Amino acid sequence: MLYLKMKCPHCNSLLMDNNKLIDGKPSLKLKIKYKNKEGYSWLSGMYGSYKHEEDFEIKKGETVRFFCPECGKELIAESKCDTCDAHMVPILLEEGGRVRFCARSGCSNHYIEFKKAEVALKILYETYSYEGAPHEDVGERIRSTKNFDEKEKKEIIKHGTFLYTYCPHCQKSLINGNEIELNIINSAGENGTLHLSPYLNVFKHRTTIRLTDGEQIKDISCPHCHKSIVIEKKCPECESKTAQLLVTSSVKLVNFFFCTKPGCKWHGISDEDESMIMLEDSKEW
Repeated sequence: MLYLKMKCPHCNSLLMDNNKLIDGKPSLKLKIKYKNKEGYSWLSGMYGSYKHEEDFEIKKGETVRFFCPECGKELIAESKCDTCDAHMVPILLEEGGRVRFCARSGCSNHYIEFKKAEVALKILYETYSYEGAPHEDVGERIRSTKNFDEKEKKEIIKHGTFLYTYCPHCQKSLINGNEIELNIINSAGENGTLHLSPYLNVFKHRTTIRLTDGEQIKDISCPHCHKSIVIEKKCPECESKTAQLLVTSSVKLVNFFFCTKPGCKWHGISDEDESMIMLEDSKEW
């Protein structure tokens, strides 16, 4: 499991409590308000662990307000939880990037965002350990596995996995709130913004301009460097051009392709990455 040291997005104070250990490590200490009660909450710093302790009992399904114990400012994001629609709580990572988790008791929705791809890889490769255990390269481990068929040797990115998404040119994060944000030009030449779900095999999207199923999109580009992500690689289902992103879900950054034609749901990864990774439920595999 990945241990994260976290700090306040307002005052930049480190919020790890060395006197309260959860999962054997200093916990994230936050001030909370619930109904007419005020106190503290301690959350595990292990990403993927849902262990926590509070000064008082909180009923499952209720929302809690979180505050920095140092500066007192409320920790609340503009984005809502896509699982239960409660507000998300933003916390900065000491190494770079941020974590967001749902403020509703019992909801396990949370994810990490990194501003740049190299920061994500540095953290995932150099600090992906538990209790000091050395990192074991997933690719080497998969290649050395014996007595399994090729499908079982691959790391599986499961349906619904949050994909940390970056521009293939400038490598800046394309996540805005809880969506992938891209610039787009439709077949009529109109400029707008395309918002995609960052969850694998979840095809929700919205745009600020009209897109018609079956009509070829003129261009899709990065909102940071403004370079086009549309490439010559053709969609194997409808022969349209595809767009390329960089994504990661665990310890490997891979090229991810999706069809540019509205209505076509084809997506896949490169042949090189296919040797070690497969996308769960994708027709490509």
